Amino acid sequence: MEMMTTAFASPSTYVQGDGLLKDAAKYIAPFGKQGLLLTDDVVWQLIGEQFYGDLTAAGLTIERVAFNGESSPEEIERIKTIGEQSKAAFVIALGGGKTNDTTKAVGDVLHVPVVIVPTLASNDSPCTRLSVIYSESGEFLHYIFYDKNPDLVLVDTSVIAGAPVRFLIDGMADALSTNVEAQTVARAREVTLLPLQTQQTAAGLALAEKCEDLLFKYGTQAVTAASSHVVSPALTHIVEANILLSGVGAESSGLAAAHSFQNGLTALSGDVHKLSHGQKVSYGTLVNLVLEGASDKRFEKYLKFELALGLPTTLADLKLADASDEDLMKVATLTVQEGETIHNMGFPVTAAAVFEAIKAVDAYSRKFQGLD
Repeated sequence: MEMMTTAFASPSTYVQGDGLLKDAAKYIAPFGKQGLLLTDDVVWQLIGEQFYGDLTAAGLTIERVAFNGESSPEEIERIKTIGEQSKAAFVIALGGGKTNDTTKAVGDVLHVPVVIVPTLASNDSPCTRLSVIYSESGEFLHYIFYDKNPDLVLVDTSVIAGAPVRFLIDGMADALSTNVEAQTVARAREVTLLPLQTQQTAAGLALAEKCEDLLFKYGTQAVTAASSHVVSPALTHIVEANILLSGVGAESSGLAAAHSFQNGLTALSGDVHKLSHGQKVSYGTLVNLVLEGASDKRFEKYLKFELALGLPTTLADLKLADASDEDLMKVATLTVQEGETIHNMGFPVTAAAVFEAIKAVDAYSRKFQGLD
């Protein structure tokens, strides 16, 4: 019997706290005296300027670089040049997913430590060792995989609580898929997202399970707190679930159908793309459950959770009420293209099977809600 090789990856250090940004310099200073701070103009005005002031007051020399909004090869090259000229010893991202992805890429080419300071808990990009790269006009190009995760992730829960609550809900939707996909990969004994073609550690799977556990225990309280822009113990649990446990859990446990479905939706144009990553993945989680043959009880556990958060569980919610069978077949076909993580299900998955699952989710949710 062939011996299995397993692997686990995570950020070197993860720090989370209420009002953490005031003291951020003490965590960053070990990397050197001077660095770049990448942030867009909106975040700069909200909290960036204050953050910059706190870092420089603590003795760091920081050059602020205005992020142009797209994690493109051109933007990475532009910022790399600035970093070389200023002899940056580290790079800091302050913002959302594309800011994070660009900063990781710049840190990689400059060979300097990467510090990620997320302003939202809307996805799990802060902790992972990959970037999603887009063209300057916003079309998906490819992923870049790195040989390490970010060196430091600093999460200020008061900043997360200050953002519109829909971003927290998006992150919860993305996090909800983590354990569903991780358990699928575990059953199939398939490989993880780490670019080493390795299988799950017990540690990676345990984080995915803990992620789900926290979502079901504290989700409602956390959403209520975030709606009022206050930090509560429940919110701190959900922020950790969304950013740390989901990111590390997904990377070290692997993905399956939920994320492939999200990618498959790019076969269509239109209003579906006004939805967030998390919203699309939430429907994909239900598709994953149908494909794996989940019981009524198991399926409804996730369906109820998504309905309570106002996440898409019908084709109408996905803005696809008028999509033809031909359109849905296009989505299904792209979902099962070569290289997609849906091939981690442990059995051959065809476009026809995905098409049936997409329709089955819609029908079950409508029946469950009494919409038929």
